[in-house]
Amino acid sequence: MTYVTYADFTALYGDELPETDFRRLSWEAEKKVNYYTTGVDGLKKLVYAFPTDEDDIEAIRRCVCELVYTAWQIQKAEDEAARASGYIETANGLQGKVISSVSAGNESISFATGGSSSVLSRYAAAVNDATEREHLTYSTIMLYLRGARDRNGVNLLYMGAYPIKIKKE
Repeated sequence: MTYVTYADFTALYGDELPETDFRRLSWEAEKKVNYYTTGVDGLKKLVYAFPTDEDDIEAIRRCVCELVYTAWQIQKAEDEAARASGYIETANGLQGKVISSVSAGNESISFATGGSSSVLSRYAAAVNDATEREHLTYSTIMLYLRGARDRNGVNLLYMGAYPIKIKKE
C-alpha cells in the first residue's frame, strides 16, 4: 500500500526532488512508519486497519512526506560533506581530490582539505550519526502520528498487542 504520491509530496515541498528519488525515499519512509505502528504482536495497523478519518489519513501523508524530505536533506548534506572534504567524483565514477592551487615555479600543487561545511543543520548532524538519524525519524513520527487512530479506533502508536479482534477484509 502506498501512503503518498509524488503529487502529494510536490504539493507540500515543491518538485525539486526527482520522482525517481521520491519513489526510493518514500518506500523507505513508509517502511519506517509501518515499523513504528506495529505492535508487539507483529500486527501492522496501517496494513490491517488503515484509518478512515480524513485527519488521520492526512497525518500519515504529511508524516511520510516529512520523512522523505528529511532523508533527501540528509542525502544533500552527505553530498555537501563530500564536496567540503575536497573530493570530487568524475563522470566515470572515480574520485579525486579537488586542486585548490597550482604554482609553475618549483611545481607546487595544493589540494582542498576538509574545511568547514556550509551545511550546518540537524541534517548535517545526521550525516555521520546513525543515532541522530533515528532520532529525526522517531521525533517526526511521534509529532505527526500522535493521537492518530486506525479504522478500529486503536492509536497508531500503541505498541501493545492489538486489543480488538478484527476481520480481515
